This record gives sequence, C-alpha cells and structure tokens, in this order.
Amino acid sequence: MSMKASLSANCLRMGAIRLCLAMMLGLLMVSGYVVTPILFAKAESSMQAGMLAGHIFHMVNIGVLFLAAAVASFWMRSHTAGRLNWVLLLLIVLLISINEFGISPLIQGIKDSVDAIDALAKDDPQRVQFGMYHGVSAVCHLLASLMAALLVALGGRVCKHDGKHE
Repeated sequence: MSMKASLSANCLRMGAIRLCLAMMLGLLMVSGYVVTPILFAKAESSMQAGMLAGHIFHMVNIGVLFLAAAVASFWMRSHTAGRLNWVLLLLIVLLISINEFGISPLIQGIKDSVDAIDALAKDDPQRVQFGMYHGVSAVCHLLASLMAALLVALGGRVCKHDGKHE
C-alpha cells in the first residue's frame, strides 16, 4: 500500500471513529434529554411514558455498546487512541452496561410487581426503591453522556495528506 493510500485509509478510519463517537453522543443526548421529557409530557399516563422510555433506552443502550465496540476495533487497528480515550470509552461501556443489565431489570421488576408506581404512597418501600434505582440510572446516563461529549471533543488524530492537515 502506498503512503498516500495509507494516509487516506487512516483519515477514513479517523472519520469513522468520529462518526461513531458522535452517534453515541447523539443517541445518549436525544433519548435522555429530548425524547424522554416529551414522552412524560405528552403520553396519556406516566406508566405508558415509562414503558416507552424503557424500550427506547434499551435500544439506545444496545446501540451505544455496538458503537463502542466499533470504536474500539478502529482504535486497535490504527493504534490512534491514547490512554484517556480508552478510559473514557471503557467507562461509557461500564455505565451503559450497569444501566442495561443491572439497573433496568431491577426497575422493571418493581414495575412488574405493582399496578402503578404513581399509585403507591410516597413512603412505600417499592416506590422509594424505584426512585433510588431511577436516580442511579439517570446519573449513569448523564455521566456516560458527558464522557461521550468529551470523546467527541477530543476527536481523533489529525490526518495528513500531502503535508497538509485536514
């Protein structure tokens, strides 16, 4: 492979990395801070909004995990990521995995065991537990969003083509 073709391939790889990171950020931001508030404002009930939000977050979480795997594979192939990038990506994967495989099933279990969370007394142990898990989930989502934003801001390595920066 010629030097020019190699640089071009590296530039494409860096573009793919930036695109995957931007898509991760977009999925996290739009689901958590645009779609979910609209669902709770416009749905017929908070139960319906919560059910829909749960489905959306499931799809977002799986999408973010796949995009993170793509970023990791690009980084491994090109050796372009520094330690900070890897730490941030791994923390995003950890936070999203905690939400998807740890907290979401607990929240769903509570929802399945009651008719409606809103119908429970404010001090009911299940409602308190639901609120705690929901709060932890929201913090995990926020932290993952902030880390994704930082990764997007850090971008990839600078591509060089014919001695010029692109």
